[in-house]
Amino acid sequence: MPKLTVIMPAYRAGATVETAVRSTLLAMPRDAELVVSVDGPDAETEAAARRVTDPRVVVRANSRNLGTVACMRAALDTTDSELVARTDADDISLPWRFRVTLPALREAEVVCAGGIRFGQGRLPRPSYPRGLTSTELGLLLPFVNPLFHSSMVATRASLEAADAYAVPNAAEDYVLWLDALRTGSRIVKLATPVIGYRLSATQLSGAPDYHDRIAADPEVNRAWREWALAGGLPWLVDNGGRPGSPQGTPGQLDAVVAGVRPGTRRYARRNIAAAAGVMAAPAC
Repeated sequence: MPKLTVIMPAYRAGATVETAVRSTLLAMPRDAELVVSVDGPDAETEAAARRVTDPRVVVRANSRNLGTVACMRAALDTTDSELVARTDADDISLPWRFRVTLPALREAEVVCAGGIRFGQGRLPRPSYPRGLTSTELGLLLPFVNPLFHSSMVATRASLEAADAYAVPNAAEDYVLWLDALRTGSRIVKLATPVIGYRLSATQLSGAPDYHDRIAADPEVNRAWREWALAGGLPWLVDNGGRPGSPQGTPGQLDAVVAGVRPGTRRYARRNIAAAAGVMAAPAC
């Protein structure tokens, strides 16, 4: 068995999947496989993926559309590598991706990294240029998701402990981060960009109702509540907030900011201010 399996769910990606596959192969170590899970019926995407004849590529096509979460779970359940990575069929893996992220697994069970956003006529723009520790992510994730799913590499054991991709939902990466933390995994975000993250008009995260769908999703709410309680932020639940619209008093929100490193506090303050509603402090 290979040491690393890279999983690429693909649907309606005929124009981009071949480039995504070739860039991933260029970045992958030799002891690795790339599983392209075509969520069919999608003949165009399947044909584009099969144009790459590298023996490390396995193309699997579903006869019916299962959804991204089910594609990821099926790929997990039918492979047995020690390490698992995720990439997207419209993104680009930069050549140094795994040379940067794999060594970080010595200090964490889940590793993500920076990305360069491009597309839709915009100039390429790098993401937040600092790393984030597992402690910082635990504090920030109830307010913001600063991680690129398509940059992830993780131990299979950590994904199994979190029961990753078990239930279809509107934000499978966000649910995974929260459940992985809750089940004892360390997650880090590296500063180095390792992917080109393509912006497109069809992205789910760009849909007008995306945040409402996240807030209403039972699985997202379950993971959010469970991490708030396990992660020492029970007031998020007590205050009646929910994913996408947490609530906190000035003191509670300031304590979150104070819990991150000084160099991260401006970033934390900006994102918390954008996401959280501020409640009046209880009367003495």
